[in-house]
Amino acid sequence: MIIKLRAILFGMTVGFALAACSDGSNSNADTVDTGFRLQGCADTGTCASNPPLTIGGERPAMVQIPSNYDNNTRYPLVMVLHGRGVDGYIQAAYMGLLPRVDSHQFILLYPDGLTIEGQKQWRFAPACCDTQQEEEEDTADITDASDTSDVSDVGYLSGLIEEAAATYSIDVERIGLIGHSSGGFMSLTMACEASHLVTSLVNLAGSTFQDLQRCQPAAEQVSVLTVHGDLDDTVLYEGVEGGYLSAPAVADRYAMLAGCDVSNPVSKSDFDLVGNIDGAETSRISWSNCLQGTEVEFWTMNGGPHIPGPWVPEGLDAFVDWLLDHRRN
Repeated sequence: MIIKLRAILFGMTVGFALAACSDGSNSNADTVDTGFRLQGCADTGTCASNPPLTIGGERPAMVQIPSNYDNNTRYPLVMVLHGRGVDGYIQAAYMGLLPRVDSHQFILLYPDGLTIEGQKQWRFAPACCDTQQEEEEDTADITDASDTSDVSDVGYLSGLIEEAAATYSIDVERIGLIGHSSGGFMSLTMACEASHLVTSLVNLAGSTFQDLQRCQPAAEQVSVLTVHGDLDDTVLYEGVEGGYLSAPAVADRYAMLAGCDVSNPVSKSDFDLVGNIDGAETSRISWSNCLQGTEVEFWTMNGGPHIPGPWVPEGLDAFVDWLLDHRRN
């Protein structure tokens, strides 16, 4: 099935579909180092005033820095992870990240997955799902990708974070991921296998593997915001038995991993996130008393599809604020 995503700009109605795949494994567990603190050029005073806007060597990734970039200022790093069939730039535009680099003062990294079977996608080892779900063109294939995903992208993305810290003046206590669909799967995998690097993430319409043991390499707590539409027909809100967790179970999983009080979730006021759904359609719950100053929240877009839009500007601000506000203590 060919999944098409039409280029979109901030504030426009969305008319496309992303395909989601799967999750990761423990293939990079040996890189986890409890107590590890990323060192960069900001620590040695060697950050250039006019750094390059591409890193990654033979597998390059684009970077956007504030127009008033000052190598004496430590900026949060935000990495956006696209859904299958699109690229980092389109995903960054859809999430309203490009103009917010200046307004919110952060460094944006938008890598691309490798092209596999004609679609840019992230590699997981192994893929989460060993069955195929054939739907109409506006839904996703969930397939066994083990023949193309024998190497995980956790190592690649971790390397990009380390190179970014060596190249730009970055606040290593504020490194956030925002992933949509399969990019959400990838971000949640990074929260397990690269928790020594990642401090916060926003997972939009993604999920994770059902086997908790695959997340045991997590050495640090990560602040996680999960956002999911209850009418998502691509990555199902209720999950897939034997495949991936339901959206509420994802939030529960990462609240537990963050050491939160999982027995007492707290309801927050409803929020207007999606412009073409009347009223404050998004209900929110949070967990308290998490470790290391982390937080976990779960937002349900009532009546929300897999690819919501247009976003309410305050909602896009809220995504960015979540990443920037959750510093690791």
